[in-house]
Amino acid sequence: MAHKDIIFNEVDHDTEQALSQLGQLSRVVKNRFENIQTVLFVLSSKAMTFDCESLRQKTLFSYPDAAVFFKSTNGMPVGVDAPGKVDLVIDFTGPGERQWFTYARHLKKGARFCVGRNAGIFRKRIYDRIFDEKTTNIPLPVQRFDREAIIQKEVLLLAGISTMPISTATPNREKKIALDLPPMKG
Repeated sequence: MAHKDIIFNEVDHDTEQALSQLGQLSRVVKNRFENIQTVLFVLSSKAMTFDCESLRQKTLFSYPDAAVFFKSTNGMPVGVDAPGKVDLVIDFTGPGERQWFTYARHLKKGARFCVGRNAGIFRKRIYDRIFDEKTTNIPLPVQRFDREAIIQKEVLLLAGISTMPISTATPNREKKIALDLPPMKG
C-alpha cells in the first residue's frame, strides 16, 4: 500500500489545527510579493480585527524590510502620512463604507500591487487580487465582527501576510500521553 493510499478517518484536534496552519502557511508563501519596501493599509471604518501595531508586526514578519503606513477609509492618514508611491496597498474597505468614487483607482495609481475586497465599483478590474465575499466557499457568519475577522484574514492571506499566531502555549498533555501508551509487558 502506497503512502498516498492511506486514509485518515479520525484526526485529533491538535493535528487538524496543525494541518490547517500548514495549509495557511503554504497559501501565504504562494501569495507573497517580491521586493516590498512600503505597505499601506486602508482601514475599515466599520470593524477592525487587528489594531495598527498587530498589523505592523504581522506585515514585518512577512516583509521584514517594509515600512508600514495606515489610512482611514476616507483617505486621512492614521499616524505618519504615507509617501505618494507605495509597493503594496491592502484595502480593508467593505461594502457600504463611505469612500470617494475614484479612491480605488487613486490607490492603484500610487501602488505597484493592490489587494482588497470587492466592495466598490470596478475594484475587480482595478486591484491585482480581490477577495469577493459573495462568491467565496468559506461560510461567513452573520455577526459583523466575526464576519470581518474572517474576511480581513483572507485579504491578508491574499497579500502574503500570515495571520497565524507566531507562538502559542500548548496544553499540558502529560497525563493524556501516559494513558495512550500500550501496557508494559513484564
